[in-house]
Amino acid sequence: MIRLTIPMCLLAAPLAAQTWTPPEGCEGFLTVQQRGCMLSNHYICEDDPEGDQWRVDFVEQGPIFASRINYETEWVESLGLITQTQTLLGDDPEDRASLTELLETGIDTYDFTTITNGEEVTRYRGADVLTGETVEIDGHELLVMEYTTEVDEPEGGRSRQEGINYVSEEFRLFLPGATASLNPDGSVANERDNTPVALIEPGEPGFFATTPIYDCGVQDISAPGGTLAAPLRTRLEALR
Repeated sequence: MIRLTIPMCLLAAPLAAQTWTPPEGCEGFLTVQQRGCMLSNHYICEDDPEGDQWRVDFVEQGPIFASRINYETEWVESLGLITQTQTLLGDDPEDRASLTELLETGIDTYDFTTITNGEEVTRYRGADVLTGETVEIDGHELLVMEYTTEVDEPEGGRSRQEGINYVSEEFRLFLPGATASLNPDGSVANERDNTPVALIEPGEPGFFATTPIYDCGVQDISAPGGTLAAPLRTRLEALR
């Protein structure tokens, strides 16, 4: 079983904080302001395996999601702070995701499962493909990547996700872009656009902020039976 680590900074961070501090032994390296009223703070921790890194996503009301990836950007573990779910990478993936392969060949296929709350198994199969295009944001080059993923849901249904992400070779991570979830008949179930707008490093204004600034005022994100204003500590402790 993969060890699940709850970032202690999330347990203590007040929702109204203007800046956010990672837990002791961890160091922030990047803040990404995105479209769709989303902000992500990225950091690494000295007790994690080398190459692992964390991301915490914020909306206007506060943090909603935390995840950890490894050196190859595999999805190691995640915490849904609103849905109160914990998800781990399944054992022995059929085809491991590999950022190294993507950068070296321009394409990376994958076939793996995740396990949510210890019992719900979801299978992801697909491919990431570099288009050869690049964009530059705040002096950082990002590679444009298209992807298509078939998702076998725990209850037996199947859906497809496709869209554009951005790859940072410098930071060894993926940044979200525009994506669509499709029904089996090809119709669009939902769409979102979290394209990066600003990349902020330590010492720059806005680093490790808690408030997204782009496309805000139109989101409606709430927890089952309540809103994001519910105490964060209570929601996180319920995941243990």
